[in-house]
Amino acid sequence: MGRCRGTRLHDRDVCVDLGGLLPVLTPVRRAARLPALTAGDCRIEEASRPVDAGMTGWKPTPLVRSDRYNGHTPPAPPVANDSPDASINMRKSLLLGLSLLLIGGIVYVNVRDDAEQDAARLLDKMDRSGGWENEPILDPSSETSRTQNKPPPRDFIVDLEPGGTWFVGKRGAESELLLPYRPVQIPSPSNDMEPVNENPGFLGAEACQSCHQDRHASFVHTAHHRTSAAANPTSIAGSFQPGRNVLKTNSQGLWFRMVEHDQRLFQQVSFYGWKCDVPFDVVTGSSKLGQSYLYWHDDGLYQMNVSYITGTDDWVNSPGYPDGQAIYNRPVTNRCLECHTTWADVRRPPNHYTPESLILGISCERCHGPGRDHVQYHQSNPDAKTSRFITHPASLSRQQQLDICGQCHFGNPKLKGAPYQFRPGDDLMDHYHPPQANLPGGVHSSNQLVRLSKSPCFNETEMTCTTCHNPHQSERGNRRLFSQRCLQCHQSSDCGMEPTLGQQISDNCIDCHMPAGATENMFMNTAQGKVFPSLRDHHIRVDRDLTAAYLKSIGK
Repeated sequence: MGRCRGTRLHDRDVCVDLGGLLPVLTPVRRAARLPALTAGDCRIEEASRPVDAGMTGWKPTPLVRSDRYNGHTPPAPPVANDSPDASINMRKSLLLGLSLLLIGGIVYVNVRDDAEQDAARLLDKMDRSGGWENEPILDPSSETSRTQNKPPPRDFIVDLEPGGTWFVGKRGAESELLLPYRPVQIPSPSNDMEPVNENPGFLGAEACQSCHQDRHASFVHTAHHRTSAAANPTSIAGSFQPGRNVLKTNSQGLWFRMVEHDQRLFQQVSFYGWKCDVPFDVVTGSSKLGQSYLYWHDDGLYQMNVSYITGTDDWVNSPGYPDGQAIYNRPVTNRCLECHTTWADVRRPPNHYTPESLILGISCERCHGPGRDHVQYHQSNPDAKTSRFITHPASLSRQQQLDICGQCHFGNPKLKGAPYQFRPGDDLMDHYHPPQANLPGGVHSSNQLVRLSKSPCFNETEMTCTTCHNPHQSERGNRRLFSQRCLQCHQSSDCGMEPTLGQQISDNCIDCHMPAGATENMFMNTAQGKVFPSLRDHHIRVDRDLTAAYLKSIGK
């Protein structure tokens, strides 16, 4: 970035970036931009490893590849031609390219005019209000109502970029702040929007409670139900207590603090002495590994810079975020939201939704189908003995049951059409493209079904995900319970380590045959380095090295 125009606005050292079309005054380093957040982007791929997209028992769909890269030698590059005609053609091409560049530059300047005017209006407002120097510094703990952030200081660089991103920087500083709204704003959702798409009948788990009290009481503690929630002091796992509510970075001028005021929770960005509050609106993640957080700006949904990691009970940079930057303009796309919510009205891509439409958490309906007709029928017919207008997954074929889980656990398949269209009993490949074989993969919750498909247990039996997992109860961390499910098919005497371990084999098959550990695909950046959470692998196997490491850890 960092190309300021040759004149100052209002005699302030704040500039509007015109993309290098005007003389350079003060270069400001740009951090690497983050793409829109999509399904699976809660992990970071540093090493590319092939994913087994085809699963035994899964209906394979052949991948279409261009012939030129499908086992054939790519065509050789053209050989240079030194003839006079070639020289003339080259000059013509050069003139045409320069003409197009000039036309593009004129169009670009016209587009940037709007950005310049918006930035100028912001600076005008700051000057008229005396906002640059005369606004009092507000104590976040004070009871004074705050509807705006204090304007950036006069020596900051404030720039509206194409696409609506506001850049805030400081001359000579390494860090930057990126926002999808004006820096003086505190964003909030628009709550008076008419839906664009009709809700097909999703109600949320609460609608099931009156008739299925026991199931509902246990289901609300599961990772599926807790995979998203409204942000509040109960749902946010990280601490807001002084001393534990801070994330420091490797930049001396940038740190984050989690604060509460005006009955709202905020990530407060301390940026070279200036403070900018961004509100917590949505929690994602069941907190097994951690949580990440989203916020609304009108109907736009964005990921926040700071996340929480359970293993160390710390605030960290969100997955994929570089340390030492403050990035709040990353859109949350519908494929990401589809695996953390039951329903959302998608207004337009990449990240615009009707805020009041969101049904947070993965509810009963993502496995049983929309519940509106079912609830209305049984409320009107309380004596009916046969369940109507609802799907019982146990009555579906093995493949159909796996397809239900495959919506979110089959290697992040890409949508063919609109989100939230899959219904239990559908063919998954009618709604999603199969994962490409050359995409990076590895151990992650979004890839569990692909990993499981590598296992002899899966390929040589009729097992499904629910053979081991009860979707209605939280059984997290209960190794003995899961090991007992292994023993439904296996005998403890089948294990070659029985003479060494004895009864321990019956209590814990898991740590040897489904090891948990760090993976290079999933990490968070901190000032101290990368943090790797421990992930459980669903590839069931005998791995002598991992077994030896586990035995050593328990003193055997």
